Amino acid sequence: MMQCTPNKEALLALIQPDMNLTKEFMKRIYSFELSYPGFSEEAIAALEKVGCVRAREHYTSWVQEYESKRDAELKEVAHWYRLECERQWEKRRKEGEEKRKQEEVEHLQRMSNKDLITLLENLTGAT
Repeated sequence: MMQCTPNKEALLALIQPDMNLTKEFMKRIYSFELSYPGFSEEAIAALEKVGCVRAREHYTSWVQEYESKRDAELKEVAHWYRLECERQWEKRRKEGEEKRKQEEVEHLQRMSNKDLITLLENLTGAT
């Protein structure tokens, strides 16, 4: 099990000759890279300095695998979210139509008979 590395200096301190590069170690380098751009270069240089000649290759491979999986998951979530937004929009549109129709009926119910006759005459063109 890997030691806790609360900061990038602690992670760099773990780099030793003949160390076993694990996916967990690559993940930690990547996590610090997100907050401290350029950190991965510093860590890879330190790994190469102690003899891990394929450190860059391993790191690049891990990052590509991780980002590919992450992007696929985000694509699924984005597709779901778009469909959910469309469903909500359609629901609100229908609710708006129903509310508008109900308001129109209520308006007609409040009109006097004289106003209703005038409206009907205007709609039919009869006088």
